[in-house]
Amino acid sequence: MKHLFLTVLLSVLVNLSFAQTNHMKFKGIPMEGTLNSFVQKLKDKGFTYIGAQDGMAILKGEFAATKGCTIGVARFEDRDQVNIVAVIFPEKDSWTGITQSYFGLKEMLTEKYGEPESVETFSDREPSSDFLKFHALLNDECHYISEFNVENGKIQLTMAKQNYDSVAVVLRYIDKANADETLKKVMDDL
Repeated sequence: MKHLFLTVLLSVLVNLSFAQTNHMKFKGIPMEGTLNSFVQKLKDKGFTYIGAQDGMAILKGEFAATKGCTIGVARFEDRDQVNIVAVIFPEKDSWTGITQSYFGLKEMLTEKYGEPESVETFSDREPSSDFLKFHALLNDECHYISEFNVENGKIQLTMAKQNYDSVAVVLRYIDKANADETLKKVMDDL
């Protein structure tokens, strides 16, 4: 009888573990639920809500010991389900500034998640001065991206143009469970 009870209990626990979907976490919050519920949890963690635009909530706050970060929380177009969280770090106006930020974050992420897949290159040969390297980045002639594949999704670190004379490091958290759900829906349509 005791053996039967343990077998049934183990079977229930295994089924429950498979039934639960593990989501990527951002600031310890699983990337699941509605946009409003996720934004409320970020507000509870001290982020300031700025507004919404095109299905994306915009917040401000401190992230990874950096003040003045902008947080964008995106949902799917066809349903109110969070799927990507992006952190835009404060803008930089020099090659030295942007690379210090990028490589500093890359080093910390590598320590936590292991070696990423990286592309860090210029469209043509690498310019000779920091001034020219920075302008190559502004002109989309420079691509720096590191992608960390983690159990529940992906984390992408990039340098991106923000306006005509500044760039920022952008960190994106992409939830695998939600991406898989969307892929399944697309495949069902085919």
